[in-house]
Amino acid sequence: MKPCSKSPLILLELIYITLLPAVLEAQEVKVSSTVTGYLGHDVTLPCTFIQGAQHADITQVQWELKPPEGENIVLIVFNVNFGVSVHNTSLKGRVELKEQSLIIRDVEMSDAGPYTCSIATFPSGSFEGTTNLVVQEQMQLSSGAVSGIVIAVLLLLVVVAAALYLRFIKRRDPTVRHRVYIDTNPTMDVARPSVLRRDEDVVYSDVKLKSSREAKPPPSEKHTADDVTYSEVVVLRQEHK
Repeated sequence: MKPCSKSPLILLELIYITLLPAVLEAQEVKVSSTVTGYLGHDVTLPCTFIQGAQHADITQVQWELKPPEGENIVLIVFNVNFGVSVHNTSLKGRVELKEQSLIIRDVEMSDAGPYTCSIATFPSGSFEGTTNLVVQEQMQLSSGAVSGIVIAVLLLLVVVAAALYLRFIKRRDPTVRHRVYIDTNPTMDVARPSVLRRDEDVVYSDVKLKSSREAKPPPSEKHTADDVTYSEVVVLRQEHK
């Protein structure tokens, strides 16, 4: 009878031993393997504690830099009882925590390297993850920014091409390529001879200056296809000496 009474306890122990590793494996620190920072800009090294089936409280968060040679350099520590403590390093004054993630201000080339996020929990214990920070001098343009620049350049080319095309058509249009110069002298009443301006290729004679109200053509006047439409009229007045 006694062996039978212990069999349920043994079965529970076996189930607990079997499921315990799965519960512990479900809890972890999630980080990015590589993060790129740019000289003079801020960068964030993400770190998140993943809760498993067994709830655990975070008691401490610590970030440290692992240089190629030498001991690990503790940068910043958060403790639930003592708060945030920033250690005296080359990053002091440029690091801060956002939850468990690390923010580095004004990134320098010497900031590159592996950073480890360590999180202590109760009752599950400690977990950690490492992120390698790569620092570059110039920030690369995103695909959206590149597309915007290409579209802007194409639009500029279209506008320039349209302007050149309209300017060429205007020069080829015989109705607007001439300029008429009218030289009037209010002291002279005699009829003036016809004048040929070779540079403008325009002939005009006996021109009289009239106001816009008096410039209405008579009803009987008819226009033919040979009439010339001028785009600009320049009136020159001479001083009588």
